[in-house]
Amino acid sequence: MKFIIAVCLFCAALYSAEPSAFGAGNLENETPYGLTESEKYILKNKQRLENIKKETRMQDGKVESIRERMDGLQTVIEGLSVKSHQNRLALEALSGELSNDGKNSLKAKVDQNSDDIQKLKEALQGFSELLDTIHNNYLRKDDYNRLVDEVNDLKMSLSNTLKKQSKRSGTSLSSMSNSTVAQKAQDFFNKKYYTDAIKYYEYLIKKNYKPAYAYYMIGEMNFRRNKYKEALSYFKESASRYDKAKYMPTLMLHSAISMEKMGDRDKAHSFYTALVAKYPNSKAAKEAEKRMR
Repeated sequence: MKFIIAVCLFCAALYSAEPSAFGAGNLENETPYGLTESEKYILKNKQRLENIKKETRMQDGKVESIRERMDGLQTVIEGLSVKSHQNRLALEALSGELSNDGKNSLKAKVDQNSDDIQKLKEALQGFSELLDTIHNNYLRKDDYNRLVDEVNDLKMSLSNTLKKQSKRSGTSLSSMSNSTVAQKAQDFFNKKYYTDAIKYYEYLIKKNYKPAYAYYMIGEMNFRRNKYKEALSYFKESASRYDKAKYMPTLMLHSAISMEKMGDRDKAHSFYTALVAKYPNSKAAKEAEKRMR
């Protein structure tokens, strides 16, 4: 088992790759996303080590519990051994006062007690050796601590790399053309890396590069996250900047759904009606008709 763990750690370090930008590829997240194959491999080995950690603690607890019981049995057996010896001495002292049958009967009982005590001692010794064997087959505490330190070092190194990558990504926006930033923002959106995509679209808004579309996209991501109030705010800003965009049917549909989710059914119905009237042949209009039924 020690060999397997060592190999897992070695392979994890060997195959570690450059992490993704921002939250993607962050193994410290409770639910990591956007992992490369190498990062998935590292996460798998991290989880295996956590399982081994739990098993080792349970095993140590069981072994210690059994050892405590064995110590108690050892004390009882030693007490019986002393008592048996005292009985033997008493038998010798009384040998002159007992008949032959009485002496033979008592001697047989004392001998049987001695044999039983010896068998208990041998069984206890064998059990102790078995426990040592079981315990040695698991990771020793020193080896386990060493492996944990190595994994923690690996995690720290990966975390530092992630932070450096995040800083480089953030500062490199200004060195890219606006069209390149827009493409990367769209790529993040397509991969559902919404946190990263929002940062890129916010940058484009500051640069006044196609702000209507950037507002719409941020609204879409808030809508998908069920943040309907925020989504409405961005949809409204987008429409106020350019209301002839090809995405307007979707913007109106999602605005109406957001209003409905927030409890404003009358205003939502008005939007559904306006959508059907203005874009009757759109997919969004068909969806609006279904929701008005």
